Formats: sequence, structure tokens, C-alpha cells
Amino acid sequence: MRRLLLRAYHLWERIVKESKVFPSHYKNFGWKVAFAAWWDGLIPPGKTAKYITTIEEFVDRSVDNVIAEFKEKELDEKGCLTIRHTPKKDLTKIPVWCCWWQGEESMPELVKMCDKRLKQVIPKDIAELHRVTLDNYQEYVDIPVHILEEFEQKKITMTTLSDILRFQLLSNYGGFWIDSTVYISEKIPDEFFQKRYFSQKMKNVKDWQREACKGRWCGFLMTGPAHHIIFEYMNAAFATWWEKYDDIADYVLIDYLLLTGYKYIPAIREAVDQVLPNNEYVFRMYGLLNQPFTEELYCNLTNDTIFHKLTYKMDLRKKTEAGDDTLYKVLLNKVGMR
Repeated sequence: MRRLLLRAYHLWERIVKESKVFPSHYKNFGWKVAFAAWWDGLIPPGKTAKYITTIEEFVDRSVDNVIAEFKEKELDEKGCLTIRHTPKKDLTKIPVWCCWWQGEESMPELVKMCDKRLKQVIPKDIAELHRVTLDNYQEYVDIPVHILEEFEQKKITMTTLSDILRFQLLSNYGGFWIDSTVYISEKIPDEFFQKRYFSQKMKNVKDWQREACKGRWCGFLMTGPAHHIIFEYMNAAFATWWEKYDDIADYVLIDYLLLTGYKYIPAIREAVDQVLPNNEYVFRMYGLLNQPFTEELYCNLTNDTIFHKLTYKMDLRKKTEAGDDTLYKVLLNKVGMR
């Protein structure tokens, strides 16, 4: 009986939560999308095939003008637009982009750990870290005014603004974007920075049917040259989206927009498909951070994966109940944080 009551309580919580965002979804996207999002949010884990298809079709229609425009773009041999704009800064090394809007001083411990590790593994002779914040992003890019207005009105979150920012930076300067919660277990190879386009990629798309990207890319890890068609298309798609709407149809709008480009723009499909599966255990480490550290565990996690997506939104422990160092504690030690 208690278990039944608990389930009923959690269902009620989900109903209340989804009902709060339903009016905005209905206003922006209409009944079909609003109801699909509301219904999908009630029964975990969500993201059914029907839901994904509903959002996918809506996004397709929303950026059809961008698709038509980019199908006709002239590209060079690297997949970059031949008509280009001049960036605000002249960078002498390949930029590595990482963003923490509030600045280094406000970083949680895990984010500081990833940031410090990133500095250690960059090949400094060819690459340079640029940490972007609310105080300095305008030194690099000009985000459209209507997007900044939506951000000031809190219709665009910091998470969504960082999605927009990464493609502004990559389209203008190229380089390597990495989220602030990615831990890198080995030095980044020099050749990684010479790739035409690269992102983390899964081998078996059937294992990722609940994701719009189907494991073919990840937004938190991308690299490529300036003006690459993927980066330029995503720039234009985000600008168009926020001209039409003041909300996101799904938390991973970034994936749905890129999925539309992947389906309808041959050059984008070619760029994504040429990337081989890599770093397939990118999500494995974060679930084991509180486990007791062993060399065997660490080797299994890092044997063929150097990028590890973590999260600071969990109870992180440095000691187990038995008094052993956890994996998290050892990672802190490895970067010099005691």
C-alpha cells in the first residue's frame, strides 16, 4: 500500500511539473507538441519514439527556410563556407573553448577539477584555452540582440545560451568546444585538432533510440575549422528559432536542430558520417565516482575512452564508508587538488 501511495505521489508531482510548462508550450508550439511533451513527461523514462517524432517534425518545419538556404551554400574541400565573415579577435593558436558563465571563482569543485585537467592536457604549442564568461563573451562574438533580450527576460537559460554560444565561437574561430563538466583522462593528441569535423560518437545507434541524435554526435564535445557548414547552419538555425519562439520545444533542442540539418543537407550528413565511433564509454565514469578507487577500475574506464562526461549535481564523496579513497578523490589528486 505504501509503495502504491508513493507512486501516486510521484505521478502527481510530475503532473504538476508538466502542467506548469504546458501553457508556454501550447502558446509557442501548438496543441500537438504541448500535449506530446506533457504526456511524455508523466511516465519515466520518457522520450518515446512518438514523442521524438513529434518534436522532430515540428523542428523540421520551423527551420525549413534555413535548410533551403544552406543546401545552396558553396563549400571548400573541408566543408567550410567560401563566403566568410571576419571574427572579432585574431587568434594565433587553435582555440579550446570552455564556458562557465559565472567565472572561475564560482565553479563547483568538480568543475574546477575538470577545468584544471583541461589546462594540463592541451598541447600548448598549438592550442590555447579560452574560458568564456558573462563578462568576456562579447570580446569574441556578437550574439543576436533578440536572443540577448530573451536571455535578459529569463526566457533563455544559461544552458541554452551556452548552446548558442558554442556554435557562434566555432563558426567564427573553429577549434575545440568542450563542456565544463568533461574530465579528460589522457593528453589530447595533436592530430585531434587537425580534423575536418569531430565529435564523440556511439557505434550502435539502436542503443540510443531515446535520443534525437541516436548517438551520432554530442553537443558537449565538438571540433572543426571555422565556418564549417555544421557550425554555420546551427548558428542560423538557433537565430531563426528564437526569432519565432520564446521557449525550447525540448531540453536538447541542439540535437533536434542538428538532426534536421543531418537529414536534409547532404554536406552535414557526410561530415557526421565520416566520424568513426569513439569514446563510447563517455558516460560510464560519472556513475562510479563514489566507488572505491582501484587501478583496475580506472584502467577499465580509460582504456579506450579519454573524454568522460561528469556531473556536479550529485552527492560526491571522497571516502567510502569503509574509509577508502573514492574514484572522485583520486581524480582530484591527479589534477593537484587535495
